[in-house]
Amino acid sequence: MLSSPTINNYPVTSNLPSEKIAILCLGGLGGSGKVATELAQQLTLTGNSIFLFTSPQAQWVNQNQSVNYIPVSAPKTPTPSIPQWVEPLAQEIIHHIETHHIGILNVHYAVGLVEAALLAKQQLATKHKTLKVCLTLHGSDITKFGREVEYKYQLKKSIINCDRVTAVSHWLASQAVKILDLKTRPTVIHNAIDLNLFQPLPRWNTNQKHTYNLCHVSNLRDVKRPLDAITVLARVRGAGIPARLLMIGDGPNLTRARQHAISLGVAEHVVFLGSTTPLELVRWLSFCDLQLVTSESESFCLAALEAMACSVPVVGTFCGGLEEVIGLLDKQLPELLLSAPGDTATMAAKVVQLFNNPQTYQKLRNTLPEKIKQHFSRQTQLQNYTNLFATLVGHGA
Repeated sequence: MLSSPTINNYPVTSNLPSEKIAILCLGGLGGSGKVATELAQQLTLTGNSIFLFTSPQAQWVNQNQSVNYIPVSAPKTPTPSIPQWVEPLAQEIIHHIETHHIGILNVHYAVGLVEAALLAKQQLATKHKTLKVCLTLHGSDITKFGREVEYKYQLKKSIINCDRVTAVSHWLASQAVKILDLKTRPTVIHNAIDLNLFQPLPRWNTNQKHTYNLCHVSNLRDVKRPLDAITVLARVRGAGIPARLLMIGDGPNLTRARQHAISLGVAEHVVFLGSTTPLELVRWLSFCDLQLVTSESESFCLAALEAMACSVPVVGTFCGGLEEVIGLLDKQLPELLLSAPGDTATMAAKVVQLFNNPQTYQKLRNTLPEKIKQHFSRQTQLQNYTNLFATLVGHGA
């Protein structure tokens, strides 16, 4: 065990136990898989032995990473928990836990994955082998599946049976307590981003004919309300602001979004870029003047954090975790930047107000990256996780 490894040139006290640790996550475009994969990679860089269990051909895994990647039959997207896939996944977990002598399993996203992890723990116990299960809640596992009557009790039971439970925001922790009537509030460990990657890049020179570039970054699911971003663009243009919209991401509403742009007469001003790598995303953000977050629910909103770290202000919605993230940067910002989900008129008005007040806008651009470093540093996230894992050694749940 190393004494003082560093991340991004900052020390991280390596309190990780001697037991090996595995992280289990979904392998698709969603934020939970991204957070989990980056966490595994960064913990590995501290000199610890970390294994990543996730879907084959996982979105966020690449060959340049040093993490021990083990493909398992985890779904790529949130999938209702049924024995047909949960039980085989549990058997794979057992095999790899025994093969690599892993003592702690950190599960990112509850639905299905946590049932498989707990089933593996139970079966390992019959062999007198101990596996500690630490669950990290990410959002729709609580706000969507937790509200489903037929699944609510099972989810609550699984959470109670975990050795430790965390959430990515105070808002999500409160929702978990409220929706599932939990007696113990999850520990909050905020997400973080790679500030060596997500940072301001040189911007193109502009002139009086400058066209403002808006962007929307999501997996284009209903909860993200991607069509609202296009409506906002149409309203902004209607207010006399020359603007275009970069739609970054892919998902079930892609076709509807294209049709919506045509119906509003702004198709030539909307560019659909599809899915991007993190490096490509940073490059696209360097072209952007502002990001639109139109979600009806966000447990944290990693996309907003990435944009602001690149000096791109965010106009968004009061959707849960987003106002927590923005409010931590500056308690005045939610009122300036956020409106109710679906209220595209107010959102467009806030965009126009920012662009018509260059002093306020430029102040935002100049101050956001440093505030991100202060409140959402990678070293703080890693320190919190290492401390959490250390508490699992030699202690009960």
